[in-house]
Amino acid sequence: MDISIIEMTKEYAQQISSWKYDGIYSFYDHNDSNINGYMDGTHFACVNNGGDLIGYFCYGNDARIPTLEDNVYDEDFLDVGLGLRPDLCGKGYGLPFFLEGLNYGQMRYKTKNFRLSVAVFNERAIKLYTNAGFYIKQEVTNSYFKNKFFIMKCDYISC
Repeated sequence: MDISIIEMTKEYAQQISSWKYDGIYSFYDHNDSNINGYMDGTHFACVNNGGDLIGYFCYGNDARIPTLEDNVYDEDFLDVGLGLRPDLCGKGYGLPFFLEGLNYGQMRYKTKNFRLSVAVFNERAIKLYTNAGFYIKQEVTNSYFKNKFFIMKCDYISC
C-alpha cells in the first residue's frame, strides 16, 4: 500500500464527516457536519498516490476519550486516533495504514511512545494494534457514551 500523510483539507474533512460504517462499527460514524475539528492542526489526511482519501490520523489530546477514571493519560505517551475509510475496512489494509500513521507520528512528534483508546467491542482493531506491538494497559469507561474502552500502549521497548 503506497500512501502518504498530508495536511488535512476541508474537502477531506467533509468526506470523513460523511463516512458510515456497517453494523456495530457504526459507533464510529461521524454524525457531525462541523468539520472545524478536523482543521485544528492535529488531524492529517492519509491518501493514496492518486490523492484519494483512504483514512485519517489525529495526534495529541484530541485522540483521547473522556473517562470516568482519573489519571488515565500520563504525559510520556503520544495519543493517536485514526479512521480508515469504511469500504477499506476488513480487507487487509489496516496494518500498513496504521504503521504509516505511527511512522508519521514518530517523525513529526519525535516519540516512540504511543497510546490509543479503542472500544472493547472492536476486536478487529484490538487484534491489529496487538500485532503492531501494542498492549492493553487498562480498561476505562467513556464518560460520554458510558461504554468500555481499552487504553493500549506501545513504547520503544514493545514496538
